[in-house]
Amino acid sequence: MENLQCLLEALRSLELKGVKPSSPEEVAKELEIGLEEAQRLLHEAVIKGLAKEVDGKYALTPEGLEEMHIHRESVVHNKLYHGASLIGKLSRIMERRLEDLDKHWEAKHGFNGFTVRGLHQGLMDLQGRVEDLAPLTSLTPGGKGVVVFALGGYGLVRRLAEMGLTPGTEVQVVRKAPFRGPIEIMVRGVTLALGFGVASRVIVRPLL
Repeated sequence: MENLQCLLEALRSLELKGVKPSSPEEVAKELEIGLEEAQRLLHEAVIKGLAKEVDGKYALTPEGLEEMHIHRESVVHNKLYHGASLIGKLSRIMERRLEDLDKHWEAKHGFNGFTVRGLHQGLMDLQGRVEDLAPLTSLTPGGKGVVVFALGGYGLVRRLAEMGLTPGTEVQVVRKAPFRGPIEIMVRGVTLALGFGVASRVIVRPLL
């Protein structure tokens, strides 16, 4: 299923680039795989009702778009919000199976409708794989990234927006204090300092 999820994300990325429907050759290039493997994945997606074929080209179905979104949101919750630490793993175990992530974000993590919608929009507009996203704290000094969304309630999102940290904004880490101390960043030509906890909730797409 992992390869199929990558295919769905590739089809969405191509859509956002204006390529819809997409040829197997375009999908293979986007995924950096062979043409035969791309054709196999596309055939599997069509059989499962996640993609449709029109004259030899392919596009996501509504079901495929929903499946992609569910996958992305689950990755964000499990990997980026709770993290890979022992505490994060225990938290996920305690929460057990999540049937409604929207309600869970609000009830357990302090989000509201506004911030949940912002998260959804960021996930729908994402070009590339959700697995490539990372918290701002993961960047090394000199590293750059593009803000995708912030994981937090309305107060945190508003405060970050007032600082210029809105989706689509490029940010660069200037320096990081040791022992989870403050992080100095450059945003829109202005240098700012963020506490480690706040910076860890800013999710970016790292730039090479």
